[in-house]
Amino acid sequence: MFNFKDEINLILQGLIAVILIGMFYSLWMTTKAYGGLIGHAIRMLGIGIILISVVVLERMLINFSVIESSVTLNAAQDVLTLLSLLFLSMGFKRLAAAGKTP
Repeated sequence: MFNFKDEINLILQGLIAVILIGMFYSLWMTTKAYGGLIGHAIRMLGIGIILISVVVLERMLINFSVIESSVTLNAAQDVLTLLSLLFLSMGFKRLAAAGKTP
């Protein structure tokens, strides 16, 4: 049988997954309206910000002892941080390129 902590953990993970799917969908539809270089740059920046927010949310849940820290979770957070920085740098690069075109 599940104890209360396991049930809360599953509920939180489900809610986080639903929120992330909604954020990606909203971002995709919003940036589709812009189109072009600006839309792609905003999409990359948005994905980077969403990934950073996931890492911060996981860290907060670990600090409040809602989920337990493990080596794989720490490695996953590091990978997500690197991916978010990659998306942010690509977004700013595209934004700079859009600003340079006449």
